[in-house]
Amino acid sequence: MELNFCPKCGSKLAPDATFCMSCGTNLSERKSGSEPHSVSQTKSEIKPVATVEEKKMNSNVRYADFVQRALAWLIDIIIIIAVSSPLSIFISFGGFWLSTNFYNFILGFCYFWLLETYNKGQTLGKMALKLRTVDEKTLEIGTPSQYAINNILKATGFLILDVLIGIIVNSSAEEPIKKRLRITQNIALTAVIVV
Repeated sequence: MELNFCPKCGSKLAPDATFCMSCGTNLSERKSGSEPHSVSQTKSEIKPVATVEEKKMNSNVRYADFVQRALAWLIDIIIIIAVSSPLSIFISFGGFWLSTNFYNFILGFCYFWLLETYNKGQTLGKMALKLRTVDEKTLEIGTPSQYAINNILKATGFLILDVLIGIIVNSSAEEPIKKRLRITQNIALTAVIVV
């Protein structure tokens, strides 16, 4: 019979997990009826904590591809345009074209940054396509500063340049890093995974 919860930290486990994703406990030799290790456990009995690479292999992480990410971004941009268009028209009547662009940048940045920060790495577009932006190293929810760096160019025309430079830089990188498509992702150390 397999374990449903980690005997060390109590976190819920995937049906075929060999390591706990929360605390890294080795579950391969454990049975559901066995007791947790006692405090007097010897050093030779202590199992090493799973490395990040082992966690990635055991969790069957699937990175989002370019099409999935582009569709999520498109959904988000349509939402931003729907919200910002009425206000942009009002602001631009006075000939404030630069202030309109600045307003659109601020609104777009806040949309991406705040949603990813306070919605576990998901914007509305990512929720629709079951994607999540996570910390590349831990595969867990990122920090607000990571999401700020990651989203600084998403609502601007510089996004095309960000993607082109990112593809060139990441084309020679190893597999996990190659899943980053933008240079701002390299700086923020984030990745987009399928939930």
